[in-house]
Amino acid sequence: MIEFNHIQKSNDLPAEWDDLADNYFQKSRFLLHTENYNPCRQRYYTCTNNGKLVSAAIVYTLRLDILTFIKVKSPVKMNIIGIPCSVSGKGIFGKKDAIEILKKYIRKAEKGFLLFLNLEEEPVKGSLASGKTLPTVVLKNHFVNWDDYLAALRANYRRRLMIINQDQQGLWFEKKLCAEFTNEMYRQYLDVYKRSKGKLEKLSFGFFKYLPPEFTLTVCCKNNSVIGWNIALEYQHTYFFFLGGVDYKQNKTNNTYLRLLSNIVKDGIEKKAAVIELGQTAEIAKMRMGGKPEVRYMEASHSNFIANKLIKIFSTFLEYKRKLEKTNAMKEE
Repeated sequence: MIEFNHIQKSNDLPAEWDDLADNYFQKSRFLLHTENYNPCRQRYYTCTNNGKLVSAAIVYTLRLDILTFIKVKSPVKMNIIGIPCSVSGKGIFGKKDAIEILKKYIRKAEKGFLLFLNLEEEPVKGSLASGKTLPTVVLKNHFVNWDDYLAALRANYRRRLMIINQDQQGLWFEKKLCAEFTNEMYRQYLDVYKRSKGKLEKLSFGFFKYLPPEFTLTVCCKNNSVIGWNIALEYQHTYFFFLGGVDYKQNKTNNTYLRLLSNIVKDGIEKKAAVIELGQTAEIAKMRMGGKPEVRYMEASHSNFIANKLIKIFSTFLEYKRKLEKTNAMKEE
C-alpha cells in the first residue's frame, strides 16, 4: 500500500530517511543546518510502500528569476525540489519508480510554480516543461599522487597548471575550521554570488561559520591577507567542492580562483577520493583540469492549467544552453 507523508521539520524525519539518501547534502543533519541558517520554508515529503520508505523529497520556496540563463529580470516565487544551498545534488531520491510516484503527488500537493532541479535522468517528454540545467563537473580520480596527475595531463594543460601554481612570495594556503570564517571572507562570497549567472539562494554569514565539522575551510593568503578561500567536504568516496569566495581585485594577479580550484583537485587526490566533484560553475576552467561535465536536468510545472501551458510553450527560455568546448585535458582522451 502506497502512502505519503508531509513533514515540516527535519527533526521529524523518519530514521530511514538518511539510509535512503544518495549523498551527505540530503541527510537530516545537513538539512537541519539549512533550516537554522538558510530558512526558506523547507518541508519534506515521503512515500512509503507497505510501511517501507521508498522515495523522499526536499522542497523549499524562493523568489528567483525564472529566465536567469538569458539574463532577464523575471522574479517569480518558486517551490523548488532541491537542496537548499548551491550544490548539484537532487532534492528527490529513492527507487526510480517511487520517485515518479512521489513527483506526481507533490505536483498535486504544492500550489504555484514547481521546479525539480538537478535531476540525473532526462524527464520523459510530455505535458511538462523540461530541459537541461547547469552541468556538474566531475574528475574521476585514479591517480597515485599529484605528480601522477600532472603526468597524465596533456603538455599544454600541464604547462598552464604549473604557471597557475608557480611560487609567489608571501602567498600560501592554510586549512582552518569553518568556525574561523570571517566577515571579509563573507564579502568575498557575496562578490562571487553577484557575478554568478545561475543565482539561487544568497546564503547567510552564519551558514558558513556554523557548518558541521565535516567541512574544511581552505584559505589562500598573501602578505597576511585572505585573497580567496573555499570549503570542501569529504564524504564516503567523494570529495566535494562546496562553496568559495575571491578578492577579485587580486584574482588576475595571483590566479587566486584557479589556484584554489587546483588545490581542491590536489586535496582530493591526496585523500584517495574515487570522485572529485567540482560543482556547477566555471565549467571550462574545471574541464581544463581534467573534469568532465555531467548533464543535469530540470522539470517545471504550475498548478494552474493555463500557467502550466505557458511554461511548457516557453520552456526553451528556462534551459541552460551553453555549448562547452572540448578540452581533452587528459592524454588518454
